[in-house]
Amino acid sequence: MDSTIERKLATGLLPRHHPVKSWAGFGTGESCDGCDQPILATEVEYEVDFAESLTLRFHVTCEQIWRALITQIAQPATSEGA
Repeated sequence: MDSTIERKLATGLLPRHHPVKSWAGFGTGESCDGCDQPILATEVEYEVDFAESLTLRFHVTCEQIWRALITQIAQPATSEGA
């Protein structure tokens, strides 16, 4: 799952910045934008909205992985020995 989300970030299929709004509810059967698997009605679905009128849907775990990766991308690299 991590590698799928990383690949989508690298190819621009997933945004590399934080959303303007997000909320959670029960799954609607639509595909997760992270792993491409359906989000079942028995699962939690995260919806994240972006300023450019884009809405994505994630499983809980996929949303956590995506947020961790974009946070990591946003942090400047530190140089050792400087």
